Amino acid sequence: MIKKILMSLAVLGAVSFAQDKNLHIYLAYGQSNMSGQATVTDKDRVQDPRFLVLRAANHSNQKVGEFYPAAPPMGHSQSKVGIVDIFGRKMVKELPDSIKIAVANVAIGGQSIDLFDKDRNKSYVQSAKNKGDTWWIQYLDEYGGDLYKRIVEMGKIAKQKGVIKGFLFHQGEADYQMNDWPKRVKKVYDDLIKELELDPEKTPILIGELAPTGDLGWRNDAVKQAADLIPNGHLISAQGCPALKEASYTLHFTREGYEKFGERYAEKMLEILKSQEPPPDTGKKDTVVTDTSKIDTSKTDTTAQDSTNAIRNLPGIRAVESQSPRLFYDAREQSLFVRFKKNGVEYRYRLTGRKE
Repeated sequence: MIKKILMSLAVLGAVSFAQDKNLHIYLAYGQSNMSGQATVTDKDRVQDPRFLVLRAANHSNQKVGEFYPAAPPMGHSQSKVGIVDIFGRKMVKELPDSIKIAVANVAIGGQSIDLFDKDRNKSYVQSAKNKGDTWWIQYLDEYGGDLYKRIVEMGKIAKQKGVIKGFLFHQGEADYQMNDWPKRVKKVYDDLIKELELDPEKTPILIGELAPTGDLGWRNDAVKQAADLIPNGHLISAQGCPALKEASYTLHFTREGYEKFGERYAEKMLEILKSQEPPPDTGKKDTVVTDTSKIDTSKTDTTAQDSTNAIRNLPGIRAVESQSPRLFYDAREQSLFVRFKKNGVEYRYRLTGRKE
């Protein structure tokens, strides 16, 4: 008994379940604005049972690859509040209660798209170490030392436990001089789609603009190019989202900016989800006439063959023999019917299973 209690305590706090089609999972990646720079408040710590974090970094005494109620830090250990925090809360607010939202956030401030590229990340890390630019390596280690690999790991867990609905991306400040940045963004997305065996037509990537009033707002033409280059890429406007003026630069959003920006990510995703819904069935329905009179089925059993033989001997059925009367079980009425069509009208006879 004590052993069972200890085992239960060991997993206390984690949310564990088999695959759930109503668990929508988003893979987020990028640099500091995706990591989140707004100060954490008490309201940010209030948990919603329908908003989860798929833990991608090793910290907070939580296990990588497990689901927990979402609360900052959502990314590495020094993450604050950003796009994903606001995005998730907006999504659960707008979606039906049956839907849960989870986000896996893999983001480190100040880093190039090359850190996310499976073919360039190793040389990028080595080059940074050679230059002594190592302040961020501690966060890379929290993500297992390879950001691309960690996103793939989270994606595989996401596919097992729920459904990947899309990617959330914000990056580009570090690459303001990189002319082919849009193509590199597309390459990382394409590599992830291929490795995770996702359908690109059903897996959008939402790409947010850089702060328009910040130092690099002029780079938003390149951000738009990246979104346009990916067939299922969607540009998220940052117009009207205030930027925070800091001592050396203006790159991050204010709290108000993150709230507007995160909600715009959610609004675009809600729009995409709506467009993916099957169109309503507006086809013309056949007229159905149900005769609930009791029919002698005393010589039949529940097998289709014996019932069909009995049906063929019923009065009036021979006239529509060519239309092949068939058995039909109505789950709502919990009854078995004989169904056939005559002169464009469908008739149903309920089988009672008793002789009158």
